[in-house]
Amino acid sequence: MLVKFSIKLCLFLSPLIFLIIGYLITDPFKIIRTYEEYPDNFAKSLNRDRISTQIFLNNYQKYNYKSFIFGSSRSSVFYAHEWGKHINDKTPYHFDASCETISGVATKLKFIESKGNKIENVLFVFDQSLFNYEQDTLGSVFVQDYRVSGLDWWKYHTIFLNTYFSKGFFVAFYDNLITGNFKNYMKQFMEFRKINYTPVVNDFIFTSYIEQIKKDSIGYYNQPDFFYKRSIEQKVTIPTIKAYQLKYLAMIKKSLYKNSTKYKIVLGPTYDQHNFNQQDLDILIKYFGKENIYNFSGINDYTKNIANYYEIYHYKPSVANDIMNKIYATK
Repeated sequence: MLVKFSIKLCLFLSPLIFLIIGYLITDPFKIIRTYEEYPDNFAKSLNRDRISTQIFLNNYQKYNYKSFIFGSSRSSVFYAHEWGKHINDKTPYHFDASCETISGVATKLKFIESKGNKIENVLFVFDQSLFNYEQDTLGSVFVQDYRVSGLDWWKYHTIFLNTYFSKGFFVAFYDNLITGNFKNYMKQFMEFRKINYTPVVNDFIFTSYIEQIKKDSIGYYNQPDFFYKRSIEQKVTIPTIKAYQLKYLAMIKKSLYKNSTKYKIVLGPTYDQHNFNQQDLDILIKYFGKENIYNFSGINDYTKNIANYYEIYHYKPSVANDIMNKIYATK
């Protein structure tokens, strides 16, 4: 009886066992093993925070990084090699994360210090979304690397396993892996935009957008329901910096002071044209000084022109380059 029961149990559990083995072999989220570099991949599959952390760990001793860019994916267009021209550094490091949070920025600075790297230069690319989220509640694409955040490793991996088994992700993943085809139903699990991750400095490049615009810019900007119409009246975001987040601002300030860091904070020109809330701005000024903060939010020459955007979430490198030219201009 026991043998028959064991056989039946194994047969019953065999699909689960097969899927777990498949997960360990294919490593769909690229978090089980370490990687020297990351291939072009789907924006909804890989965790940008993990990539930024792993590439840093792979290279921090060899390149002795001392200049860092922090922010969400909106910071990605501030290319490291372009920023490096302003600070005389050939290998600044882009330590960004998708849907970055202020706690994520604070713990990254602490993590860098723990590895013995100096922090001589920093460029922060902020907007108010930075204060809207906590990474450990956002799922597998956004959760911060446990080696930086201090999250238990098993909790970290559980988040990815939950994604793997939930809502049919593994069906779409293996369907694409085996057939090599992209089917419409996969859109809820994977996004087939081509993304490039540059070696060493870890820039994040929206390759698909660049190729589409180059091929047909008129058609690109006339896609139906792609850009929504904005109000001609100036809008201001509601206050978003919360009391508990002040400790992270204090952590950041402490790291900057400890390292005698030269730093600048850019409040980016988001497509919604909402002005950065004055109450929140006053808090940032209190911690980091008015002279270090550059506010490009609201209605301005950047935000008026939709050609300055890839879509409603990200502005272009040309905007970032112009901003850097302005904030690093000789006084």
